[in-house]
Amino acid sequence: MVDDVTILCTGDIHLGRHPTRIPSEIDGQPFSPRTIWQRTVQAAIDEPVDAVVITGDIVDRENRYFEAYGAFENAAKTLDEAGIPLIVVGGNHDFDVLPRMIHDLNLDHLHLLGEDGSWERWTLHRDGTPLAHFEGWSFPSEHILSSPLADYDLDPTSDDAPVLGILHADLDTPESDYAPVPTSELIDAPVDAWLLGHIHKPTIHRENDPFIFYPGSPQPLSPKETGQHGPWMLNATAAGDIQPQQRPLASIRYDTLDVDAQGAKDAKAIPPRVSKTLEEHIKANIDTGPLELYLPRIHLTGRAQGHAQIQRARDELTHQLALKIGTLPVHVESLEIHTKPAVDLHDLAQGNTPVASLAQLLLDLESGGPEAYEQEPLVQEAMEAMRTAHGASTYNLLRREGWTDPPDREQAAGMVKRQARLLLDTLLDQKEEHA
Repeated sequence: MVDDVTILCTGDIHLGRHPTRIPSEIDGQPFSPRTIWQRTVQAAIDEPVDAVVITGDIVDRENRYFEAYGAFENAAKTLDEAGIPLIVVGGNHDFDVLPRMIHDLNLDHLHLLGEDGSWERWTLHRDGTPLAHFEGWSFPSEHILSSPLADYDLDPTSDDAPVLGILHADLDTPESDYAPVPTSELIDAPVDAWLLGHIHKPTIHRENDPFIFYPGSPQPLSPKETGQHGPWMLNATAAGDIQPQQRPLASIRYDTLDVDAQGAKDAKAIPPRVSKTLEEHIKANIDTGPLELYLPRIHLTGRAQGHAQIQRARDELTHQLALKIGTLPVHVESLEIHTKPAVDLHDLAQGNTPVASLAQLLLDLESGGPEAYEQEPLVQEAMEAMRTAHGASTYNLLRREGWTDPPDREQAAGMVKRQARLLLDTLLDQKEEHA
């Protein structure tokens, strides 16, 4: 009878990178992934666990080698001294630097699986009996255009120990440059669980037969990586069942929250509403224990009489919205105005005036129906202009560091709507002044 095995799993640590959008008045160093990596190792020792698994992208990039080496070395040696195996695969970011780093360390309990893009198995034993089989594949180059499962050639195991696949890959995204893998291929392989890397959002895609999940990044790195982060404890039984439990060790959290600005007469009405929404959300949904900074993105919604003034005061409001809820520092990462003027767009859209044209534009874009397609050329023109600005040499550093992504259609449509609303309010204000 094979004993259960306990594994601590995480992925996409990106040692050398730092979370974005931390306010300039706050020291960002304590929020680096290396701090959470140290917490993760300590959790593995305190539990204790039978093994630690990392699903790729341990190092952010080749040019971060020296910054990442010390952080990885210290933690790997700590695990090695505790006799806890550390099992890793290489991802698209560290395909070249990770093998070199591991060979230099030369630790007894550190195992890189699937170097050079060949499937490899390593078996964890207890008292001479197989406890779990780990099967992994590592990126041999930065871009992989086909599924690594096409080359899966390992013989089936002959005992009852669970088989755990470790793979850095893009699930169900056939056009991806980063090892696109269809779920069907993972299901067909003789594996009890797939531990995946590449996607930073923690996600359980399948609960059994086989278990498939992304542990996500242990420390979120940008506002796109919302929600709770941290490594996962996995208990694997001889029957291949996996019981996952996340350890919320991340020190920073990003979220996107809607705040109702319905009826707000001016910008002064916004801070109390934001504070109340934040307090209610944190108390109801967030384990604040390990958190040291909360960076929510706020979407203001509803019809507000002070819509135009709120738009003009957006930057000032963003700076004002810094507070503490309990002992947790909260800084609004950004404030997006999705309010609507306190007017009836259908009434305003009657006629051939500029006001009517703007009102009709907003109605079309917000309909989501065939009317929206009539405005598609305008949205595409806006997206092209935004991408041209994004590609300017001024932003080379931001693009190189991964701090900004090319604008997409949704962002372009949002920009068109915001500018149309602002212009509509301005015209209506001018009309009132003349009246």
